Amino acid sequence: MWRRFRVWLNRADPLEETWSGIGRVWRHSAWVLIVLVGLILAVQSATGIYGWLGTAAILGLLLAACLGVWLALILQSWLPSGVRGGLLLLVVPLVPVALFAPLMLAALYVMLALTLALTTAGFLRYRRGLKTSGSVMLTVGGLSLLLSLFAFAITGWETEAPSGWSPIKSERLQLQSPAEPGAYNVVEMSYGSGNDRHRVEYASEADWVSNTVDGSKLLEGWDGPAGWARTGYWGFDPSALPVQGRVWLPEGDGPFPLVLIVHGNHEMGDFSDRGYGYLGSHFASRGFITVSVDENFLNSSMLDFLGGLKGGLKEESDARGWMLLQHLAQWRRWTADSSHPMSGKADLERVVLIGHSRGGEAVSEAALFNRLPRYPDDGTLTFDFDFGIRGIIAIAPVDHQYHPRDRDTELEDTNFLVIHGSHDSDVDAFAGTAMYSRLRFESCEDCFKSSFYLVGANHGQFNTGWGRYDTGLPAAKMLNVQPLMDPAAQRDVARILFTAFLETVLHERREYRPFLARPESGAHWFPEGVTYLSNYADARQIELADFEEDADLLSAGESVESVVGRGLSLWKEAEVPLKWRDADSAAVLLGWGGEDAGEPPVFEINLLAGGLAVAPDMTLSFSAAMATDAPEGVEEFEVPESLDFEVELLDTDDRSARVVLSTRRLLYPQVDPVLYKLEALSGSESSEATFQRYVFRFSEWQEVNPELNITALKALRFVFPAQVPASVWLDDIAISPDGY
Repeated sequence: MWRRFRVWLNRADPLEETWSGIGRVWRHSAWVLIVLVGLILAVQSATGIYGWLGTAAILGLLLAACLGVWLALILQSWLPSGVRGGLLLLVVPLVPVALFAPLMLAALYVMLALTLALTTAGFLRYRRGLKTSGSVMLTVGGLSLLLSLFAFAITGWETEAPSGWSPIKSERLQLQSPAEPGAYNVVEMSYGSGNDRHRVEYASEADWVSNTVDGSKLLEGWDGPAGWARTGYWGFDPSALPVQGRVWLPEGDGPFPLVLIVHGNHEMGDFSDRGYGYLGSHFASRGFITVSVDENFLNSSMLDFLGGLKGGLKEESDARGWMLLQHLAQWRRWTADSSHPMSGKADLERVVLIGHSRGGEAVSEAALFNRLPRYPDDGTLTFDFDFGIRGIIAIAPVDHQYHPRDRDTELEDTNFLVIHGSHDSDVDAFAGTAMYSRLRFESCEDCFKSSFYLVGANHGQFNTGWGRYDTGLPAAKMLNVQPLMDPAAQRDVARILFTAFLETVLHERREYRPFLARPESGAHWFPEGVTYLSNYADARQIELADFEEDADLLSAGESVESVVGRGLSLWKEAEVPLKWRDADSAAVLLGWGGEDAGEPPVFEINLLAGGLAVAPDMTLSFSAAMATDAPEGVEEFEVPESLDFEVELLDTDDRSARVVLSTRRLLYPQVDPVLYKLEALSGSESSEATFQRYVFRFSEWQEVNPELNITALKALRFVFPAQVPASVWLDDIAISPDGY
């Protein structure tokens, strides 16, 4: 048999002429591709079009050309036939990358293919006696390869921190820090199907056995070869999804509020539910039953490639949210069962859902489904939930995955907190701000929403298992992780914010509400050096202008008679742009400037006849962000390093007073993080408009001018410096009767 096998191998071995001929075909094809790259560059240079499509085409063609050169060198080399065949097998996995890889991976393989091709060519020329050219190519290629390996080995480099970014000036809250542990002892437990193949805590060591649920109507993509492999790995299909979770339980009789935490997408075999213990144990010590929900079976895997381009689950955020509600349903059964250890322990009228990444969108879908009688995409699937979900927290959430009725999910009448990192290399745009914008308060009279943009935070460090790299190898080595904040500090900020939210929403400790509205009042709780932007709105605010009502620039809210702009060279209402999408929110964009400018530019909001009455302890707030749009007539516009302006109030007797923005903090340019070691990979938009809320008490204007009558105000003006060309976004100009 061995002799016959060797005879077969010898017959299958291509002749030298065959190797050489195929090599020439690959080499000539590579030259054709390189010519195409030159043509595309020429067209782009002539038309000024430099977009993702052109860049991707160039990189793809370069990659294919490099692979062609590499293959030609292998085929035409002096190496034994078997070695050449083996090298070709090593190249085969790169072919689908050339066709379908994302930009970052394509660039990585281009560099590797170039250096390896150059090194191989130099080596072959040197062996054939072409000492000079061969040694030069070998040296250049080898150095390129070493430099590439060095670039992949280093973590990156520090970037210049935003100047002057001290916390906004504010009075300190004299409260216990939410970071302090509570008074309860904590017991760690788990529940699961009882037969989990990979984790004993959900199998033989599970404290309680839970039900399985049929999610087949909500899942698309658990089929074909990829679905078969997924079922083989987990041991179940969509008709028997397990309800499993890690529990941190406060010792005591209860009932305790219930908090569910759900992870996002990650390699399904690297179990993500383990990464929130720092939150679970802390919350439980303060009297909240906390569950880290297992949804790893809905995550991605290399097995998905068995299904080709369409392999794996698609747009499954609705299924993730539905699974959260199935956990609440399980807890409802246990709570009502007098024989179960959890009987009467959980208060299902006091629930908060926390989600990270895709889980951050899932909690919004859960809040939507909780109030619906049937699944929007299939009415044969009935819902019977109606839990007391009082709030949701979204950690670096995705958005736009699930579209009920082909529309974005719109939330109403719930408390909401979103946190996002400026150095997030996974969800690189602040998508959660769109969820924040769409949330409306219709019947809830005390609901609020808060956003927190943490400078220096990434995507993964909110989960202790995900870490500093927001993507997998080899693309992870293209990330610049050096500027990231300390992982413990990032999680400390999350723990403080989330605990304050839970205490406010579930324990009704209103003393923490000002911190969620103005985090600067509790900045002393944060680790040293923490920098952030924050925004806030609530149901009790009197909205003067949110720029959402119509296309008329001269109109605003119900308390406003007219809007006037003077001395502006840019004035329009538009959707606020993020890096690769809009924020689902309109704001007013104002620009001015130049050395030849005359009177200070003014944006004025005239109130209804008779004026508006306010009290000294009430506050006026607005949200602002520096824009990158050049005002008309300003050549070679550069965004200023900082901006200060005045806010003026006028009463019905034309008495006025002004406060200066810098009494809180100057307005600074948009955060522009360096996410990648190669700047070209950051795309055309590396920054985005992220709003900072500024709050002033009406008593501050009275201190400037004691004669100002704040019980009869007729106008509000924003007065900008004429000699400093700039453009700004303004939004959510409001009065808070509660002083938040």
